[in-house]
Amino acid sequence: MKYKKKRVRKIMESKHSPDEITVKNEAEAEIPEVTGPETPEDEAARESETDAPTQEQWAEALKKTVEERDSYKDSYLRSQAEFQNFKRRNASARADAYEDGVRETISAMLPALDNLELALKHAEANGESEALTQGVSMTLKLMTEALGKLGLEEVPALGEQFDPEKHNAVMREPGGEENMISEVFQKGYKVHDKMIRYAMVKVYSGAEA
Repeated sequence: MKYKKKRVRKIMESKHSPDEITVKNEAEAEIPEVTGPETPEDEAARESETDAPTQEQWAEALKKTVEERDSYKDSYLRSQAEFQNFKRRNASARADAYEDGVRETISAMLPALDNLELALKHAEANGESEALTQGVSMTLKLMTEALGKLGLEEVPALGEQFDPEKHNAVMREPGGEENMISEVFQKGYKVHDKMIRYAMVKVYSGAEA
């Protein structure tokens, strides 16, 4: 009991009144808490709390991403299609170049083929030795077979109806069926259905002499 009385007395004798104590406590309560410097993590957390995207912003970002994806996909598909077209054009150009080369090579060899045929006819007509005739005949046969493997074909002419797409008429003779080929001066050839030389022929006029 004595201790409690002394405590009450001490409070009563304090230098500050109750009102001053209340003001002091309020002032102390207003003092902000002092903390250390802000770290990058604290700054990021604070910005994320204050700058969080809205639902509309998320929707706009998603729309933009989808549009970019579709644009990239379309560009990729176009590139693939263009590359495939390039491959087809390149393959076609190579094939055409090869065929042109084959036709040019065969065309350059046709005079040699003609001369072998003429030599064989001359040897047979003049009774040349059998060895010579067989040699020329064998050479002509081998050459014809080799060129045939490259696509060379003889164009039918003798006894055929004249066709300006295959034949070149240089002479006409009376009689016979009109426009029927009566003689072949030079054989015509084609390679894979493409003419490389027209047959030089003589045709009937159909009129009586």
